[in-house]
Amino acid sequence: MTTSRIRISYSAPTNFLASDQWIQIRTALEEHLPLRSLYWKPSASGSTPSNTGTSVSSIDEMRTQKIDKLQVDLVALDAIKDEGSSQVPSSVLERPLVNLYFFPCEDNESYKNIYKKLVKDWQTLVTNPIKRHQEWLVVLVIRPDFRSSSATSRIFSMRAPVLEKVKADINTDKKKERCVELVWPMLLAGGNAAPANSGDDGWKEVEEKLKEAVIGGFESYVSGRREEIAKSEGQRLMPGWNFCTYFILKESLASSFDGMGLLDEALQVYIELEASFFQALHERNLPWFGNLGGTAAGDDSRSILSTSSKPYHDLILANTITLFDFRTYLFAKQMALLGKMGRVRDVLTRGKEFIVGFARNLRESEACLPSFTAFFMESWIYSACLNTVSQCDRALEVMKESATPNATFIAQYAAAKGELVELARHQLDKIGVHLGYLAPSPPFSLSLPSTFSHPRFANGEKLNSKITRPELVETLGDKDAFDGLYVRVTQDAIDCFVEGKRRKWALKLHGDLAAFDLSRGNFPTAHQTYASLPAHYAPPKHPWPPLEAFVLARSLDAHVKAGRELDRAWLENALTFLGSCVTSEADTQWEGHGMEGIGREGRTKYLEGLVGEIRNTADGLEEELIRSDVGIFSLSFPSTEARLAGDQDGSYLDVIVVNHLSCDISIERVSLVTEGEEDTQFTYEYDSVVLHPGNNSLSLFCPDSHTGTFALSHVSIWISKVHLRWRYPNESSEFPPPNSPLLPAHVSLPHTKPIVRIPVDKDALDVKLSLPKTIQWDAAPAVMLSVHSGRNDIEEAIVRVHGPTGVVFRLTDVALLGDSDSTSLVPEESHVTLQNIHRGQVVSFAVPHSPPPAGSMLSVSISIEYTTKSSDEQTSSSTSDLRRKFSAVRRVSTALPLQVSVMDSFRGKTLISRFTVSSTSHLQVRVKETQLVGGTGLKIRSPRKGPNRVSTMVTPQRPAHFLYQLESESPRYERETLHLHITYRTMREEIELRLQEEVQRAFEEHPDLIDRAQALLVDSLATDASWVQLYIHAEELNIPVKGLDAIPAELQSGIRAVLENLKKPALAEKEDEEGWQKLVIPVDLPFMHILCAVEFHLQGDLDSIYAGQPVPIRLEIFSSFHWGAVSDASAKEYRMRYAVQESVTDWLVSGHKRGDFVATDEGTHSVELTLVPLHHGELAMPTLSISPLSRATTASYDGGMHNASVALPSTETYHVRAAHRVMVLPRGGRSTFVVGMGGDE
Repeated sequence: MTTSRIRISYSAPTNFLASDQWIQIRTALEEHLPLRSLYWKPSASGSTPSNTGTSVSSIDEMRTQKIDKLQVDLVALDAIKDEGSSQVPSSVLERPLVNLYFFPCEDNESYKNIYKKLVKDWQTLVTNPIKRHQEWLVVLVIRPDFRSSSATSRIFSMRAPVLEKVKADINTDKKKERCVELVWPMLLAGGNAAPANSGDDGWKEVEEKLKEAVIGGFESYVSGRREEIAKSEGQRLMPGWNFCTYFILKESLASSFDGMGLLDEALQVYIELEASFFQALHERNLPWFGNLGGTAAGDDSRSILSTSSKPYHDLILANTITLFDFRTYLFAKQMALLGKMGRVRDVLTRGKEFIVGFARNLRESEACLPSFTAFFMESWIYSACLNTVSQCDRALEVMKESATPNATFIAQYAAAKGELVELARHQLDKIGVHLGYLAPSPPFSLSLPSTFSHPRFANGEKLNSKITRPELVETLGDKDAFDGLYVRVTQDAIDCFVEGKRRKWALKLHGDLAAFDLSRGNFPTAHQTYASLPAHYAPPKHPWPPLEAFVLARSLDAHVKAGRELDRAWLENALTFLGSCVTSEADTQWEGHGMEGIGREGRTKYLEGLVGEIRNTADGLEEELIRSDVGIFSLSFPSTEARLAGDQDGSYLDVIVVNHLSCDISIERVSLVTEGEEDTQFTYEYDSVVLHPGNNSLSLFCPDSHTGTFALSHVSIWISKVHLRWRYPNESSEFPPPNSPLLPAHVSLPHTKPIVRIPVDKDALDVKLSLPKTIQWDAAPAVMLSVHSGRNDIEEAIVRVHGPTGVVFRLTDVALLGDSDSTSLVPEESHVTLQNIHRGQVVSFAVPHSPPPAGSMLSVSISIEYTTKSSDEQTSSSTSDLRRKFSAVRRVSTALPLQVSVMDSFRGKTLISRFTVSSTSHLQVRVKETQLVGGTGLKIRSPRKGPNRVSTMVTPQRPAHFLYQLESESPRYERETLHLHITYRTMREEIELRLQEEVQRAFEEHPDLIDRAQALLVDSLATDASWVQLYIHAEELNIPVKGLDAIPAELQSGIRAVLENLKKPALAEKEDEEGWQKLVIPVDLPFMHILCAVEFHLQGDLDSIYAGQPVPIRLEIFSSFHWGAVSDASAKEYRMRYAVQESVTDWLVSGHKRGDFVATDEGTHSVELTLVPLHHGELAMPTLSISPLSRATTASYDGGMHNASVALPSTETYHVRAAHRVMVLPRGGRSTFVVGMGGDE
C-alpha cells in the first residue's frame, strides 16, 4: 500500500552534504514540517470524467480547498530508485513531488567555477521527461551579515549578482521563480551547531516557495492523470478495453488526493468508480472479473472495512478478483476515507445500506450459484454488522482522545449502531427458525424472507455448514449457546437504541425478548416484560395500535400461563386490549391465544368471554377502576336540542352510543355531564342497558331544572366497577357538526366542545336576582332572590349563594319579604332552607352582602336542592319525587342608575333645598316622584306634590330638579338627617313590562306565539334606535319591525295589534303598576351657626341719581343663630368682620368699607356709606362678605383676643334684595357752538 505522506527529495554538493551546516539546515527544515495551510483549486481544464460518459465533472469547478496539514518525507535524491517507465499507474505519493537543491555561495567566482555546473547537472536530472510532473527548487544558502548590511553596502555586495545569475541560468520558465535564498548562520565557535531557531526568519520565503512548488507539482500530476483517465474512458467501447486497468488508473488519482489530505476529492473518485462499476454491471459487461466469489475460507466472517485482508490490488491487476471481493474492497476504501474524516456515524449508516443491498444481490444469485454453504448469508451479514460496529467503536475512542463529541452526535451514533446490531439479531432469528430453536411465527418470522416455506434443518436434516464465525459455529449444535447469544445480541441492540433515544425501537426489542422468554417457558419474566410494554404504545404518547394489540395479547396469555390471579393489573391490560381490538386492523393480536384463522364468529365468542371475565373481576374490586383511554364506545347526537319532560322538571337528551366491539356488552349506567357558567354542571343518565354491536339509541334523563346553552364536559359508562370516562376538549363551540363522533380516543374528536341547548321550561323551578324594591343608601348592600316554584309543590329547598372573590353573603341575616303564612325560612351560615312552597308561589327574600367593587356587575352563583311533594295530579312519572338540583348564574348591576346633588339656600327661618337628579349611565330613567321626609319641628313643602304630579325621564344630559321648602319655627340645636325617597324605574324595564302586557293581551288566544312575538319585538328595538327620542318626549313606542309581511299570518296580525297599542301614550305612573323601585338617600339638614342678612338703604331721591353724583346709603347687617344655635352661654356673641366688595367699574365706595362688629342672635349692625356711580344705567348694588373672627364674650369685647384656638363658627351671608337694581341717569348740560355759513362782507 502507499503511504499517506508526500515525498520531497533534496540534493547538494557532496562536501556541503558532509558538513555540520547541512545537518543544521536539514534539522531546521524537518522542524518546519509538516506543511500547513496550503490552498488548492481544481483547474477547469483538467476535470474528472463522470460516470455518465460526459467529458467533465462539476466537482473540479468547486471552490478553493484548504489543506490544513500535509505530512512530508525528506529523502535524498541519490536514494531514490530509478523511475523508469511502469505499466502500473502510480500515485503522486510514490515519487517525489518536489526536488530541492541546496548550495552555499557568496561570490560570482565561486558560483562560476564551482557551483554553476553542479546546479545545471542537477537541473538536467530533475527535468527529465519521466519527472515531468515533479517541481524543483534551488535554495541559495547565505550568511546573515548579508541581510544586516546597509543599503549602500548591498549595492556593492556580491549577494545580489549571485542570486540573479542563478535565476538567469535556471529559470527557463519566466512564470515561476525557482530560486530562493536561505539566510543561515555558519558554525559557532568551537564547532557547536547554531540554535535551531536562529534562522527562522530566513525560512519564511523558503517555506512559501516550497508550498507553491508542492501545489504546482500536484496540479501538474492531477492534470496529467486526468488526461489519461479521460483517454481511457473514451476507449471503453473499443475492443481490448479493461475495466480493471481503468480502475487502477483512476484509483491512483484517489490515492493522490488521499495523500494530499483532500479526502472529499478522493471519496468522490471512488463514488465515480462505483457508479462506473454499476453501469458495467447493468450492461452485464463484466468479462474481467472472476466468478461471484464468497467461497474462500473466512469470506463469511471477514471484515468489510479491511483493505488488507486480501491482496485486492494485485487481484485487480491480475484480472482475477471476484465480484464479492471487488465490492468489498471498493466499499472498504470509501469507508476508510470516511473514517479519516471522522465521520464514523456515516460509516455505520452506509455500512448498513451496503450490507442490505449487497446481501440482496447475493441472495438473488444464491439460487443459481449453490456454492454458498449453509447459513453463509446469515453469517456474512451477522459478521459484517458486528465487525463494522467494533471497528467504528475503536475509531470513536480514538476521536474522543482529541475532542469530546457532543450529545447529539453520540445519540445519532448509538442509534445507527443499534440498527446494525438489530440487523445481526435478525440473522439469529433466521438461523433459529431453520434449526428449530424458534417457532416460525411473529416476532421471529418477521425476519424471514417472503420466499420462506418451511425450516430447513428443524426435522433432523443433515447440516453441512462451513461458516467460520466462532459464536455462530457454536450455536449450530448447542441450543443453550444460541439462547445466550440471542439474548446478548438483543440486549446490546436495546442498549444502543436507549442511548440513541429511539424509544420505540428499544421497546420492540423488549417485546422480542418477552416472546423469546415465552417460547422458553419463562412465563413470569415474559409476563413482567409484556405487562410493562403496553403503556409505551398507547395513545396519545406513542400510538402504535398493531404493536400495542400484539403486546397486550401476549401479556394476557403470559398472565394466564404464569398461573397468576386475575387481579387489577390483568383488568387494566384486558381493557386496553379491548380498545386495541377496535383501533388495530391487524390480526397479530389474536396469535398469542391460538386463535389464528378462527374467523369473526370465533373472535366474537372470545370477546364475549373476555368481557365476562372483566365483569367478574371488576365485581371483586374494592374501588372503582377509572379509565379514559379505552375506545370501545363512542357517542353521537341526532340533535343537540334537549327535550323537556313536560309533566315534571327535567329534560331528555337523545344520544347514539356506538359499541365498536362485535359482542354485546351489559352496562350499569351511562352518564353525560354538561357544564355552564361558573362551573355549573348537570348530569344526564340512563341505567342498566345492553349495548349491541353498532348503534344504540338512548334517551338520557336529567331531573334538574336548568335552561340555556351548555357544553358537554365528559361521558361515563360503567361496566360493574369499571368506570370508562372520556373528557371533551376545553374549547367551546356554538354549532357542532351533527352526528359527529365524539369519543373515544381512536375516533377523531371534534376540536371544540359540543353544545347542548336546553329550552326554557316556564313551569319549572326558577330563580330571579335583582336589587331590593327599596334600596337604603346608608344601609348594608343586599340583593333580592325570588324563588318561583312553578309546577312543583316543594317540601324543602336548600338555597346556597356564592359570589365572586371578596363578596361575602350574610345568610344568617336573611328574612322573607312579603306575606307568606305557609312558607318558612330557616337561615344558616352556609345556606337558607325554605319549607312548604306551594305550586305557582313566588318566595322572595333579601340577602345582605359585603360591599362589592363600586359600579361592578355582581355575578352570583345560585344552587338549590329541592324535594317535590307527590300528588295525584303531579305523579304522572315515577321520578316526580326525586331530589332535584337547580344551578344558575345570575347577574345584577350594583351600580345605582341615579345620582343626586343638592344646593341649599337660607332665608331667615326658611331653607330652600334644590335636588338635582340625573342618570349615571347611558340608560334613561323615569322618576315617578320624590319625597323628603324626617326632621323635628319642620314644615316641608314641595310644588310637585299633589294629584297632578307628572313623572320625568332623566338622562346624564337631561337632569330633573326638585325644590323643597323647609320652615323651622324653633332654633336648631342639633344636627339632623332627612331622607329623600326617589321612586324610579329604567326605561328598559318600563318597555319590557309594557311589551309583556301588550303581547299577552294580543296573543291571549295563541299563547304558544307569545315568546316568538316578544323576541321579534325586542330584536327590532335593539337593532334600530330611532324610536328612543319619540318615546322620551311623547311616551309613544313606535317599533320599526322589518320583514313583517314574511312571517305567518297569526303572528303578523297579533304583532300589528301590539304595534298600534304601543303608539298610544300610557300612564307611566299608575299606582298599581309593577316595576317601580325606591331609592332612599340620607340628606343632612344644614347646620349654620351664623346667618347674616345684608340690606342697602338708599337715602334721598331715588328717581334723580346721576352718574358721578354721591349717593348716601345705610348698610344694615342682620344676624341670626336660628339654624345653628348652641347651648353654650359663651357663644351668645361672635365678633365678625365685614368688607364691601368694591366694583371699580360700577361704584366708588366712600366710608367704612371694612370693619368689625359683634353679631348677636336677632341683632342688627348699621354702617353709613357713600356711593358714587361711575356710569349711567341699571347698576347692581355692591356685595358684602362677612367672616367670623375669634370667639368673644361680653366681658372681652374691648378687643381682647381670647380663646383663639376654638374653631370658628360657620357663617353664611345673603342679600335681602340681591336682585335690586339702581337706575343711574346720565349727567345733563348744554354747549353752544358758532358755525360760519359764508356770504358777502
